[in-house]
Amino acid sequence: MLSSVPVDSKLRKMDVLSGANRLIPGSIFSFVPADGASRAGAVAQQVSRTLTEGPGGSVGLGAAVLLADFDRRAYSVWSASEGPRRLDGRTWGAFASQVDGIEVLNAREVHARQLGSLLDYAQQNFRIICADLTGAKEAHALEVLRASTAIFLVATSSHNSLEGVCEKASWLRQADLGDRCALLLDRAPNGASIQEAEDITGLPLCSLVEQDSHIQQLATWLMANTTANADADEDALAMAG
Repeated sequence: MLSSVPVDSKLRKMDVLSGANRLIPGSIFSFVPADGASRAGAVAQQVSRTLTEGPGGSVGLGAAVLLADFDRRAYSVWSASEGPRRLDGRTWGAFASQVDGIEVLNAREVHARQLGSLLDYAQQNFRIICADLTGAKEAHALEVLRASTAIFLVATSSHNSLEGVCEKASWLRQADLGDRCALLLDRAPNGASIQEAEDITGLPLCSLVEQDSHIQQLATWLMANTTANADADEDALAMAG
């Protein structure tokens, strides 16, 4: 049985969000699945929704948030409430639409050569971009990851999932992106403890993502840090805990 621990005690300091990686409006947060069983897409959607609406559809954080979705499967189960429109007014095929109350970019349709320009435009027009890299091609993923303020590897605490984190973290370090990475963990019965997960992966735990309260606190923290200016104290850019 999983132990009951106050949410605050599960949040660790995030060195990836200090120094050169200070958050600014237009920050990109990438969500990378450790394996096929991890819920990176669901977490990215939940964070985006919470930032946009707040929990339970109440008056929430009210951020201008874009969910960049590279997962083809997402569009087989979501139905857009309005037709897609050109994100930048040009004709090079980047489309966005309102999907279940979230502004979603159908990023899989964008050519890798055009993605950089698209991200530049999105950063000028949205306070936060959450990128679900589930199913993303390597060329797309690298373009987004290099532009990201923080990269969250989403995993369960099972051995197989943590092995997947190790493989992707190694790849990210080879791409000189290791200092931007942190772990989002969904604990599994008989899985590794939080400390063991950090030791195995070599990544700091940012947050658990098992409950709505975890997502709410993560989203609130991300929103608070996008308001930090260049002179903000480094402690203001760390998670509670």
